[in-house]
Order: sequence, then structure tokens, then C-alpha cells
Amino acid sequence: MVESDAGREEEEGEQNEAHLSDGESSDGSFGPAPLEASSPNGAAAQEGELTDEEGNVTNEEGDGTADENADTRAHPNPRTPNKRQGKPAMRSAKKKRINNDIYLQNLPTNKNYQVSYMHTDVVTHVLVSNKKKYIITGSANGVIKFWYKNVGSIEFVKHFKIHLSEIICLFLSEDEEVMGSLSKDKTYKQFDVSSFDMNIIIKLDFSPQTGEFVYSSLFSPSVKVAISSSEKPCIYIYKPLESDVCTQVINFSSNVIEIIRYNKEYDLCVLSDNSGLIDIVDVDTFHFPKGGTHKGGNTHPPRGRPNRDSQRGDNNDDSDDDGDTPAYVKRHHLTKKQLRFSFKSETDLYELCKYKTYALCVSISPDGEFMAILSENYFLLIYKFGTMKLYRIYDESTEMYLTAQNDPLKKELHIDSLDFGKRLFIEKEIKKHIKNKNIKLNMITFDESNQYIIYSTFIGIKVVNFVTNQLCYIIGKNEMNLRYLSLGLYQKIISANKTRANIHASLYINEENISDCALFCTVYKKARFYVFTKKAISEQELDDRDIYNEQPSKNDLDSFISSPIKKVEDNNRTYKSAIIYTTLGEIHIALFHKECKKTVENFSIHSTNGYYNNCIFHRVIKNFMIQTGDPLGDGTGGESIWGKEFEDEFFDHLNHSKPFMVSMANCGPNTNGSQFFITTVPCPWLDFKHTVFGKVTQGTKVVLDIEKVRTDKRDKPLEDIKILNIKMCH
Repeated sequence: MVESDAGREEEEGEQNEAHLSDGESSDGSFGPAPLEASSPNGAAAQEGELTDEEGNVTNEEGDGTADENADTRAHPNPRTPNKRQGKPAMRSAKKKRINNDIYLQNLPTNKNYQVSYMHTDVVTHVLVSNKKKYIITGSANGVIKFWYKNVGSIEFVKHFKIHLSEIICLFLSEDEEVMGSLSKDKTYKQFDVSSFDMNIIIKLDFSPQTGEFVYSSLFSPSVKVAISSSEKPCIYIYKPLESDVCTQVINFSSNVIEIIRYNKEYDLCVLSDNSGLIDIVDVDTFHFPKGGTHKGGNTHPPRGRPNRDSQRGDNNDDSDDDGDTPAYVKRHHLTKKQLRFSFKSETDLYELCKYKTYALCVSISPDGEFMAILSENYFLLIYKFGTMKLYRIYDESTEMYLTAQNDPLKKELHIDSLDFGKRLFIEKEIKKHIKNKNIKLNMITFDESNQYIIYSTFIGIKVVNFVTNQLCYIIGKNEMNLRYLSLGLYQKIISANKTRANIHASLYINEENISDCALFCTVYKKARFYVFTKKAISEQELDDRDIYNEQPSKNDLDSFISSPIKKVEDNNRTYKSAIIYTTLGEIHIALFHKECKKTVENFSIHSTNGYYNNCIFHRVIKNFMIQTGDPLGDGTGGESIWGKEFEDEFFDHLNHSKPFMVSMANCGPNTNGSQFFITTVPCPWLDFKHTVFGKVTQGTKVVLDIEKVRTDKRDKPLEDIKILNIKMCH
């Protein structure tokens, strides 16, 4: 995952040191240098520039499971999960070939959402019960709604205002009979899903962090819930049907437990904290299980090397079995799956700690054989649960998408440049939002075949066959201004005549059986949840998809109305000019959008987002230039829309041979951020040092008026001259 990332960070550090140009100010500020201050050795900085040759994710070592005919261009690009030097080559597994056409018939394939429904506040959670055919949604104001899944649609059932504060997490039991809810108001509330009634309320003595049902109807007769504290590293165990008093407290020496996930097939729990530590624990003791016999007796050791714990005479447990053994224990005693390792050091569970990141969400496949983790740096890790060895790693970071935009082999990841910049801006806010709000999101889900993983990404929702390592398609990529977060997948095969079909007999969909599948999604800062299906949407239906089942407030009405989803030509969406409104007047500029695409994109998005509003002209030099674009106002601040410096864009015909050219300020090659300047005289010595991305077409008098103001010794005007607003024009 990250061998190349560590190298890239080190090289970028050296690169920044090598990028000090002759025009850098002594105080580290950005800006062009006057002619007399220019150094004759302007090219020396570029010679010291380093290039990153190992920055791309590669897959030089295969694991033998990918299809030979798989499209190697499709992203995600696999990373070799665990490279061990000197390890003998393993015998390659038999190649698996899966007919995507069959399995994808029971997954949503329409790229646009079919319908959306409202809450009175931002929708933060969505749960799907395939067995009971219910969808449960929760919003930031403590409201929970139950919906029933009909063929081709959903129907509202019941509304609860259950919490006085924001909902932290919603979770279902493995049999989907019980739903639990935790809130910042220090309460746990439990629902019976079949009757959609709240039947238990427990007042907690601590602030909850997360929760999970840690029992299986196969192995335990009673409901048991584990709730972690946000104040100290403890997990509190409750049996809500028996008492509202905590029955067990488990103390940990590590950090606060952020995520708890139960694997019903192994009867084990996965724990994760914000340091990246991942643990596998027994649901009774909450300690590391003892190899292949972590619970129960008459179990067979795994194939391969003998399990030391299985050689201790555990089979003698059956000799004590009498007639009082519960029926559910006898019936399922041999069905529990066993781990195939005895020590945590045999696994890849330290991978997140190694690279100083942590898990945002964890999901377990229906058969319990795979576990997926989305890390804070947006890498998706898929483990084989029995061995806890890495099976796949997918890079979903913003850096990967930045690189992919210029890669002709990854056209399926390309999006409009202006839309890309907006998504980057939103992505920064989302990271802060998840960390500050302490909201648990389910951004990953597996399908019922255990072959596909569906997860929300920077550009949409990806459907990936992780067995053959193929990106099948991306859902919701065409929808503007929607960043999908929590997901819930509903899959059902029904008979074509609308009578119930035996799903076990209908493994494959044919003329007699049709799929009634749907993907339910929450979206960042939207008071709606969105539904994707297989139904094709006509252009006439696009404007009628958003159902107003709640009365929107006047302030939120605009945000409730989705933008029409139409593919607009790039020429119509690219800004070609701008008007800078200052305290001294207007400055009209034409943008060189065809040549300097990245620079114009950066300037345009900053302008439309109000980034430049109230920025002062902090550096004014008579007979040279006027400089602005720094929110700090001292020439040392400002950043690009990507959160890092970006490269120069030089062209012979775009130069400083005339006055009133608009250029990017920098502190060396490829160090552009947000600051820019306007020249007042020809400045040929700045050519190929500063990107020229525009020129003044009207308002030259305003530029000269700014140039003439009185300044201090640091060239800062004595009276502030501000940018009031920048209007972008097509």
C-alpha cells in the first residue's frame, strides 16, 4: 500500500528544498522578483529538481487469482498485499472465472439515481434488512424512519423522533430481528424490526462511541450488545432483554475503540481504534481467540500445519455432554468456522499501524470469509478472515485520481476538470466532518454472492469484482455535487408473475425470475437519501426524481433541489473570463483557459467558492506589479484547490512582453498555490518562471491606481485595498 507513498513523501520533501528559485523572498513569501533582484542562475533550481519514479501503484506480483482476460486498465489497480523478501514462491491457485453477466443481473446498474426521499435534517445513516424487506434511515436531528421495500419502489411505514441529539450509529443484529441506535444524548434504544416498534431504552453513564450486536441466533439464545465509550478505552456489555444494567466491562490498554464488527460465521468480533490497531476477539471474553478452537469443543483443526491449541484434548469436552445441552448448541456445534492462525503476528493486522492511518469503516462479507477496511487515507484493504492475510489493496486516494485524470488508459475515471476541483474541495471538508462529528458510516458493502464489493469513492460508487479484480462500473458518476457516504444494498429475486420465488432454487436469473435490487445511499450534507436501481431513467424523468415527502424550510429549499443531470459540453462549462471587484473598482481579465487548464481551474474554483473574497493586495511595487490572493495577507499563505502546490504551465506565446498580464506567484518551479499578480510594465525576465494565465482587458486604470498607493518598507499598502468578489464568466 504504501511503500511508494513513503518514498514519495521523502522525495517531495527534497523536491521542495530544490525548488527555491532566484525570485524567492527572504521571508519565505511568494512572488515575482523585480529585474534588479533577479539572480543570473535562474536555471540552477530546475537542475536540482527530483522526479518520482515510484509514485504509481503497481502490481508486479500477482496472487494467482485474477482472470487472464481481466481488463488490466480498469481501476482499482491492485497492490501486492504483502511483499516479503526472500519468501519462496507459493503454488499459484487455480484461476477463478466468474460470469459477471449472471451476477450483475442482481445488482443495480443504472448510473443515475431513480428517486430520492427527504428527511427534515441531513440523512446520516441507512440500514437495509433483506430478510424483513425494511429500510431504516436516520438523520442528524435524531429522527429514524422505517420504509418497506415493495417491488420496484419503497413505501413509508413509520417515523420516530427518538433522540434529543445527533445519532452516532445504527446497527442490525445478524438475524435482522433487532435494530439498535446510539446517540450523543447518552442513550441506547432498541427496536423490533418486524413490528418496527421501540421496546427498550437504556440510559448510559458514559458517552458512546460505537455499538454492535455481538451474538448470533445460532450460538446464543439472548440478545447481547457491545457499546464502546468515547471517554476511555472500555467496552460495556448489555443484555437488553434481561436488564438495563451493564453485565460486563472490558478494559483495554489501547485507545478508545472506534469500530466494533461482529462476524456471525466465526462468532468473533473485530475491534479497531484511531491508532490503526485492529484486534480479533472472542465475544465472551473479548480476548484474542485461541487458534482454531476459540470456543466450543468438537471442532476440527484447519488444514495445513497442526494447531497447537487443538492438541490439548479439547475433544474430551463432549464426554461431559449430557441431556441438558441446549438444542441450538447441539445443532450448530460443528458449523462455527475456525481461524487458521494462532498468533496475531502471523497476520497482516498491523498494516494500518505501519503506515500511521486508521479504519474509517469495516465491513464483513455475508459468508464471513472476507473483511474490507476503508482507511483514513482512502485505501481499501480486503482481508481473508480465516487467515487475516491481505487479499486485495485498492488505492482510492485523491492523489490517485489526480494522476488518473491525465492517464489515457483510465478514461473510466475521468471527470470534467471543473467538477473535479469542486469534488476535491468537498473531500477536504468530509475528512474534517467525519473526524469531528464522530459519525459511524457504512461506506462499504458486499453483495450476496460474496464476489463483489460496492463502496463509495471520490467520483461515485464503484462496483468491483474483487475475485477477478475487475472494476465493473461506477454508479452515480454523472450526478453533480453528490458525494455518497453510507450505503445499504437490497437484493431480492422474485418471480416474474409477482409471486414469491424460492431464492435458493433461483440461483440464476432467467425469464421466470426478475431482480428487485436497490442501492440506498446517504449524501454529504443532504437531507435526502438516494435510491439506485436497474430501471433506466429518461431525460423527462430526471427533474421529477426528488420526492418532497417533507416540508422543506425556506433556507434549505435550494439545497433540496438537485441540479439537472445533463452532459454539457466542456466549452460551455469552462470559464473564459473574470471580473475582479476591488475597493477601487473593477478589473476585467481574459483567461487563457485552453493553454493553462490547471491554473485557470484553480483560479476559477477559488473564485466561485469565495476564497479570494476580502483578500488584500499585500505587495505593490511601482513600475512593476500588484500582488494578491493570500488569505493571510502577508505573502506566506494560500493553497491550491488540491491542497498542495501544482506545476507551472509555460508557453512561448504567453509571456510578460506586455504590461497588464496576470500571472501566478510562486517561490520556485512548480510551487503554485493561490497567489497571483498583475504586471504594470513589460517584465520579460519573468518568462518561464511564472505562469501567465490571463490578461487585463478592462480596468487598467484601476490597476494603475492600486500601483500608485503609498506602501511601507515591505511593499505593503498603508491602507488596505481588498478584493470584494470575483465573478467568473463563460
